[in-house]
Amino acid sequence: MSDDGPSLDATRLTKQRYLDLLDADFEALCVAASSHPDVQVPSCPGWTMRDLVSHMVGVYRHKAATIDLGEAPPDRATGGWGDLDADRDPIGQLRAAHKQIRQRLLDHSIDDPAYTFWPPEQTVGFWVRRMPQETAVHRWDAQAAGESVPAEIAEDLALDGVDELLGWLAWDWGDEDALDGATEQQVVISSGVHSWTVTVHPTQFVVAGGVQTDEPDAWITGPAHDLLLHLWGRSTQNVVESGDHEALDLVRTRLHGATS
Repeated sequence: MSDDGPSLDATRLTKQRYLDLLDADFEALCVAASSHPDVQVPSCPGWTMRDLVSHMVGVYRHKAATIDLGEAPPDRATGGWGDLDADRDPIGQLRAAHKQIRQRLLDHSIDDPAYTFWPPEQTVGFWVRRMPQETAVHRWDAQAAGESVPAEIAEDLALDGVDELLGWLAWDWGDEDALDGATEQQVVISSGVHSWTVTVHPTQFVVAGGVQTDEPDAWITGPAHDLLLHLWGRSTQNVVESGDHEALDLVRTRLHGATS
């Protein structure tokens, strides 16, 4: 672990650890994508493996440009960032895009300013954290599309991924309507190693590291790997949800809004 940036429950990793994990998951992603180039990706409905490769190419190119420009480049969804040259190997294009973003992450300090979509953290360190997370989940997607048992996400990365994602629940709601049924319920999300407490207010979610109450209204528990995938909407067998179903539904709704 490290204090190389903010986290809710002290899960942040060192820059070198993030880069090592990025490289390992990226290589596994390339193997899975090249071995099964035409399959559907069940955990990403409507996507083929080529679509997943295009998505990752777009992510890497866009984030490299984000760091280069020091401001938000044109939107990734409409800027053609993931366009693949039909006359070139898709995996070769993926490798070139990965090389771009990895070099930017390597060259910059985590404290260097950079635009991000998360207002509290406008630094390159945000992307040092985000790129391994993005790669790990989509590596799992690619392996799950072509293999019966994809490799687990490294525990320290998965724990930090849960921490990152839960932090986004505190996003400013702006003019959004209040949530019906939100009465300050407390939901504890726990891997056994790290835990987080989500308090569900009508127009705000408050998230804190650790178990902050003796009597939570609901629990979401499971191993780090399964917990991360579950929170990102993937089907896993080892996560248990218990307690107040309305509170759990509100957390799921907010997670969907924060990640879509």
